[in-house]
Amino acid sequence: MEITALGTQAVYTGGGSAARRSIGGTKPQQSTFLLDGMEISTPSEGMPATSVLGQQLGVEAIREFVLLQNNYGAQYGRASGGVVSAVTQSGSNSVHGSLFEFLRNEKLDARDYFLDRRFPKAPLKRNQFGAAFGGPIRKDRTFFFLNYEGLQQSTGNSFLGTVLTPETRQGNITGCPAGKATCSREEAIIVRTLPVDPNIVPLMNLLPLPTGQYRNAGVADYSAVPRWKADENYGIVRMDQQLSEKDSLFGRFTKDQSSRTDQYLYLTPQPFRGFQVGGYVLATVSETHVFNPSVLNTFRVGFTRRNDHLFYSYTQGGDQFPNAPGLDPRLSPVKGVPLGLYSVPGVNLSGIGTQPASQGGTAIGPNLSGPAVFVDNTFDYDDSVMINKGRHSIALGGNFKRYQMNHLNEPWVYGGTFTWDSIENFLTNNPRNTTQLLGSTTPGSQKADVYRGWRQSYGAVYIQDDFKARSNLTVNLGLRWEGIRSPREVNGKLAVLKDIYRDKNFVLLSKNDPFFGINDGFKGFSPRVGFAWTPLPDQKTVLRSGFGIFKEMPLAYIWQLALEAPPYSKRYTVNRPQLKFPFPFADPDSLTSTGEPLMLPLQVTTPYTLQWTLSLERQIGQTLVVKANYVGTRGVNLFAIYNPNQKPTIIRDGRQFTPPNAQVPNPNYTSFRYVAPISNQIYNALQLVVERRSRAGLAFNASYTWARNIDNGGGAGIKGAEQIAGAASFAVYNGKDLSSERGLSSLHVKHNFILGYSYELPFGPGRHWGNQSTGPVKYVLGGWAINGTNTIRSGLPINIQMTPRQSGCVAQSCPERPDLRPGGNNNPVLDHWTPERYFDPSNFVLQPTGYFGNVGRNTLMRPGQVNVNLSFTKENRLAEGKNLEFRAELFNFPNHPNFGAPANSVFRDADGNLDPNVGRITSTATPMRQIQFGLKLVF
Repeated sequence: MEITALGTQAVYTGGGSAARRSIGGTKPQQSTFLLDGMEISTPSEGMPATSVLGQQLGVEAIREFVLLQNNYGAQYGRASGGVVSAVTQSGSNSVHGSLFEFLRNEKLDARDYFLDRRFPKAPLKRNQFGAAFGGPIRKDRTFFFLNYEGLQQSTGNSFLGTVLTPETRQGNITGCPAGKATCSREEAIIVRTLPVDPNIVPLMNLLPLPTGQYRNAGVADYSAVPRWKADENYGIVRMDQQLSEKDSLFGRFTKDQSSRTDQYLYLTPQPFRGFQVGGYVLATVSETHVFNPSVLNTFRVGFTRRNDHLFYSYTQGGDQFPNAPGLDPRLSPVKGVPLGLYSVPGVNLSGIGTQPASQGGTAIGPNLSGPAVFVDNTFDYDDSVMINKGRHSIALGGNFKRYQMNHLNEPWVYGGTFTWDSIENFLTNNPRNTTQLLGSTTPGSQKADVYRGWRQSYGAVYIQDDFKARSNLTVNLGLRWEGIRSPREVNGKLAVLKDIYRDKNFVLLSKNDPFFGINDGFKGFSPRVGFAWTPLPDQKTVLRSGFGIFKEMPLAYIWQLALEAPPYSKRYTVNRPQLKFPFPFADPDSLTSTGEPLMLPLQVTTPYTLQWTLSLERQIGQTLVVKANYVGTRGVNLFAIYNPNQKPTIIRDGRQFTPPNAQVPNPNYTSFRYVAPISNQIYNALQLVVERRSRAGLAFNASYTWARNIDNGGGAGIKGAEQIAGAASFAVYNGKDLSSERGLSSLHVKHNFILGYSYELPFGPGRHWGNQSTGPVKYVLGGWAINGTNTIRSGLPINIQMTPRQSGCVAQSCPERPDLRPGGNNNPVLDHWTPERYFDPSNFVLQPTGYFGNVGRNTLMRPGQVNVNLSFTKENRLAEGKNLEFRAELFNFPNHPNFGAPANSVFRDADGNLDPNVGRITSTATPMRQIQFGLKLVF
């Protein structure tokens, strides 16, 4: 899917998967991915099925690739972003194929920017190899195509974070002399001495000792190179059969199996390991019948299966959560479940298998995404008819999908979370809160029941007419109807709260009851209109425009985690002062503390986008095309998370204030995490595109986009938030005032320049110079080409946040923001910033207790990115129809560091003390220079 990077409206958002690209300002999950005409997106991710490495192999199997960025016809639906469509290779009457291998190791790659000079580069061994073969079984009738690709990789990622100093572990909190942010251990001073609670010692023993400079607030730098290894095997089989002059049939079966093992070096007494095993199956059978020269029908049946497992172990053998030797029993807040998630401000170990806490600090322990099992099955049926009659080119058809989703996702079960809001409170065992997900379906059991078997159905019909109204005017008219059924749980393990403002008890649903109702403001209809007009006699100028409504069907990636409802699971939050670590959780039925259910409204409205475009295109000469485009998108009813059980506010001094005696509307619950379609978005972009068709060996595509993307939070549901690396919190800060959430979208990229090119060097046979060369000169000079992609873009925005809860917001996911200092800059990036100090936190102040911070959402801009990727290829003709190709691929050729997001939590406690990591960048968004060599035999 990396080819989508060349789309004029495509922006890579990070998050680990090559497919995670925003197209036209929409979220990555809003795009549709097709293979041989059938959708391969999984309902629980909203993204195409990938390996555990977040990639898709099988480039050799792709014959054709199309990227539709906006205002496409009524044939496409279910999602409201771009459409990425690929068609696989098929056999022919001639035998053809290829063999290839690509090699990478640490000797070819540049050193990571943040790797401690005392550490060697992480060992790397990466081999990618495979073969493709196709040909006839029966001439003109039966053909086959086979492709296998394997990948084996063993490597590590350098890491820079902060941990407690040895002195702080003893209760002597260290700092640096006045005016210094860092210092040596010899220079460090003791700023405060506190008694250390003995129950905290097991938690401190989970942390490694520092390896670098001391910092303020009792922490020091820590560098490491945690290791991981992975392997992947991919295969595809395709058969094509010409049944008769009017009927043809093909079948394609794709299977991928992969595994990954991570070792988290910071945990004792033994390394803590993560295991992920994944696989997917994609299958399609298609029959095409020609009724007459004007009418063609294609019927397809497709099947997609995703099967991912993620779990953890203390042992080499992989047993899940055994009783590890030496593990302190106090590390089991819930009986029988060792190791929870512990967040301490200033301690930063995110990036080596941990999940950042919602407000500052780092969760030390299992990743929040597991243990988990995801098994998704999609059964897909599609029929389309193409009719060409006179001036009309008509497409009509229908599609039906049946989704089966069997999930075991336990992000809050194993040990829950403990959160401290300062180093001092950590040492003295004064946690801010603990959150546990418990259940009571089995008497005497603490374990929540989070296994669900979801079922959902989707259907659509459409008609599209591309009508040639005049010789120089084509009108595009389309209408699509689509609808989706509310999900059911096959075991009836669902419960809802009928009145969120009054009720205490959840009502159990049966297996035939819908989880929620679905409303569609357009009764399921989505019109599409457009035109293409060539106003000048030379037919070299084209004016295009279009408008359409595009629906986003509420699939599992939006609502699947909304299962934390009594009695199957109860999410309890216990706050100070009655809290100490460890907290003795008893039988869930005996607990009196209130929980924080995650749920949806009883009725949801289908999200949709309005899209409009205006494009002017002019051909210059025989090879050059210039385009100027305007693109607009408005997203409506997008999903976000907010807390409707928020304490009521009043206006004091012209701003929102939570009175100290305010009570939540429903006293039976502390707060709700409510997934609701309350968000809106607006995207506007101007684009300039220059394309050169291949001539004299040179072809290129260059585009520049100026855009502005604004929303009021959320938009991608609750599966992985917005899936944006370093993105701002997706939860709404102040649910009583959504207008205060309006700001730059986490997908906003103001400037985006993309250049893709290919140049055949003019030397050797068939080229400008050396056309008649023979012998060694022919083989040395001939067949060389240079290909490349260059991108330059501005940075994504993130929130300014803080740890202390000044506003009275009690929700676990509350993204607390501070005040802006009078005359301050809400985007205070330094003119001469360094990774050690990216922005000036003195522009922000701690607001008075009870007030919501007045700093807007997503005001801080991350560093921009520059990527230059080059490949040099050399083709050597061995014989007629046989070529040996050598490739040297250089990613990030100039070795330019593209820095990641800075630490954006400003204050670490209610006294207004700065977080010791604020403004610091400790990672790169893209790797430093990587070099890969490859050989490919084509026959």
